[in-house]
Amino acid sequence: MIALVAVFIYQRYPFKFNQEFFIPFVVLSIVIGFLFSINLSTRIDEYGIHVKMFPFHLKTVSYKWSELHRVEVVEYNPITEYGGWGLRISRKGKAFNVKGYKGIKLQTADGRSRMIGTQKFDEAKIEIEQYKSLINE
Repeated sequence: MIALVAVFIYQRYPFKFNQEFFIPFVVLSIVIGFLFSINLSTRIDEYGIHVKMFPFHLKTVSYKWSELHRVEVVEYNPITEYGGWGLRISRKGKAFNVKGYKGIKLQTADGRSRMIGTQKFDEAKIEIEQYKSLINE
């Protein structure tokens, strides 16, 4: 998309090829492409909670119900609690979030904490209630 805009602008207003313009344009295009490629997918099933935050995770990260001590669906403040959106590490633990202020808070049996952002708050609540008996409390 960005390349098409650049070609259109070049055709309308031709200019001399210039590395001072080209290199920042390429870098900016890569950064914008990277930001738009970030995708968080979460699956809750009878085995546990599975998270993949592309491009940070090439494989799905799974949290088995037997490895979890506590699971709850909560509202939180990504900026004050985790320092923003994205893949975050803070004193409260790791957070995987793309947008919004609702998530699934996990505490593993060994004390690690994870926050997984979700846009499907009500569906996550229902699924977690269904499998809550499998949690190792």
